[in-house]
Order: sequence, then C-alpha cells, then structure tokens
Amino acid sequence: MAGERSDWRLSRRRLLQGLGAAGLLATARGFPALAAAGPIRVGALLPLSGDADAIARQMRIGIETAVAEINGTGGILGQQIEVAWRDSQAAPAVLPELCRELIEGWGAVAIVGPWVAAGRRYPNQVLAELGVPQLYAANHEGDYCHPHLFVLGPTTAQDGRVLVQHLARAGAGKAYFMLGSYPSWQNAMFRQLRFVIGPLGGRVTGQALTDVGERNFRPIIRWIQETGAEIVLFCVLRQNGQAFIHQAHELGLLERITVGWIGFNETLLEGLSGPELAPIVTASTFAATDPQPGIAEFVARVRRQHGQDVRVSYFAMTHYNAIRALQAAWQKAGEPSAKAALAALPGLTFEGPSGPITIDRANQHAVMKVVIARGGPRGLEVIERLGPTVPEPGCVA
Repeated sequence: MAGERSDWRLSRRRLLQGLGAAGLLATARGFPALAAAGPIRVGALLPLSGDADAIARQMRIGIETAVAEINGTGGILGQQIEVAWRDSQAAPAVLPELCRELIEGWGAVAIVGPWVAAGRRYPNQVLAELGVPQLYAANHEGDYCHPHLFVLGPTTAQDGRVLVQHLARAGAGKAYFMLGSYPSWQNAMFRQLRFVIGPLGGRVTGQALTDVGERNFRPIIRWIQETGAEIVLFCVLRQNGQAFIHQAHELGLLERITVGWIGFNETLLEGLSGPELAPIVTASTFAATDPQPGIAEFVARVRRQHGQDVRVSYFAMTHYNAIRALQAAWQKAGEPSAKAALAALPGLTFEGPSGPITIDRANQHAVMKVVIARGGPRGLEVIERLGPTVPEPGCVA
C-alpha cells in the first residue's frame, strides 16, 4: 500500500492516540486508571522501533480487532479487556524489564508478543517468578518450550519444512541456496531444513546470512548464479527483502529459479511487479485472498475497523488468535486470571478464522491449518491446502 511505511511508523504518542476507537487504554510510562467494571489487563510487546513498522502494525491490528470484538459483545465473563503496549525494540534484552513493568506495575495477567524469535526465551524467568503466561505468535525455529510459553506462530515444521516438501512435489529443482538475515533463528531453521532436503534428493549449494538491514544483495546473487541453484530458500521479513527480489530480477536470476520465501506475507507485496511476484512460493497459515468463509470474513472485519485499504497478513491473524485463545481459556476456567490461563491453555481447542486451533498439551505450540501460496496479481494466491499441521518443536513444556 503506497505510503504505508511513512504513514504507520508507530511512535508511542501516535499509538496512544489511535487506540480510543477500539475501546482500549494504553500508556507510555504511566499506568491507566482502573475501569469501574474491573478490566482484564493484557500487555503487548511490539517492535515499535527497529525498522519493523509493517510487522508492528499487523500485530497491533490483530490484537485490536480481537479486543474490539470481545469488548463489543460484553467482554469476558462480563469484564472488558484493556491492552498496554510496550516497545520491544526488536531487542530481546529489554523484555524482562518490560514484562516486570507490565505485570507488577500495571497488573497485566497475560503477555502477548514480542516479534523476534529470541523473545520466547528472554522473559521466561520473570514470567515464571510472577506466574503469568506469554503468548507468542510469530515465526520461529522451535527447539524451545517453557511452562509459561504458549506459541501460536508457525514453527519450521509448519512453514519451511512443508514448503520444501511442496517444492519437491512440484519438481521445482534439487539444488537449493539458503539466504536469510542475521537472526539466529534463521540459521537454526536452515540447519533443520538440510535434514529435509537431503532425503528428498536435494542438495544445498550455499548459505548466506546477511545483516538485518542489508540492501545490497548483488554479490550474493552472483554467488547464487555461480552455484547453479534452482531454488532460493529466502527468509527476510523486513521490507529490505524486496531489494533482493528487485536486484535478482535486474540480474536475470528470477528467470531460472523459484524463490521459496519463508514468511512471505502481504506486507511485502508493495512495489513488486508481476514478473517479480511470479517465482515466489510460500507456506503460510493465512492468505488474505483466500475465499474460505472464515478467512474472508476475518479480512472484512479487520478492514471495517482499520480501513478498506489496509493490508492483512498472517501476523494480524496469529495475534488475533492469541487474544481469542486467552478468551477461550478464561471462559473455560470461569476466571480471567493469570493462574486460570496457565491451567486452561494446555490442550485447549478454540475457533480461529481458519478453523479450529489446538494448543498441544505437551509442547504448548499450536496445531494450525497451513496453505501453500504463490505470488500473483491479487497478492498471495492459495495453490494447495495442507490442512492441520503439527508444530513438532522438538521439546516439551
């Protein structure tokens, strides 16, 4: 969407100004006054700084949409939800202090977020000490479980692995080049995918992890060309990932490869031409153009609340699902407390836009429906439905 980057750079002041219409209260450093009805307080950790504006906005609109719907129908057990937002800065080291502030200072009984995968680990000591659940709803490599962590974002088994398996079925090629940005979860993810590629008869011709904000991909593109790779497994979720596609197109790489873009979503569509979108294939829990009734209705509800031109991605849906999971857990327990959520979330099945979602009792990661989608003129276009896909994080809580 033209202008999305500049229009939606989320400063704390702007975020506070925009929450009133959704029936939410938020703070910068101070804490809101208690509502007469006794609100249920949820802390949200968003990357409001750190060049992840588009993702922060998706997380925000997913949470806001769920809260507005719940509050508009009487709340949970007669109580309204309030959300306080904090800037996770895409820097995990700040998370323990932010969680303590939200829980001890403001009274949060659950934490949603952050975005970076390492954010699943850093707050665990504080959350365990204070007895509060964390609901994480972004991509990650698995390999980490904790009694206070509940995961509604896709693991490598739910995005990278099924994508590689689809590319093998489709005959896209045998030679893979892996390219991502610096975060350690991508290195761990690529390491896992090597164990999928080999048994399918494939081979890895090279791997590169760039700095997070890298925009000059030309040297790596020339390396990819030299290796003879047929598939590039690509994972750059910030908008500089588009620079790779532009440069790969300019240098002729896109004419002979498939781009298996792990985490590709609607926030990355802007500025990509038809020939640039055509080689992109992804595995996702969501595509905004999916005609399935639950998805189409969810997209329509988001746009009624946030504007008809707003892009909607899986980040919006998974963070919407995080709030709906808390709602279902508290209704099941009959009490909207941290202790009740910790007791009711393991093994919980609740309804999301794509259908039933189950939080596995042993590992506390979600079983979710996954689709394979290709870039097209309308955005992501579903080409295969995989159905409910187990997370297989490789750990137990």
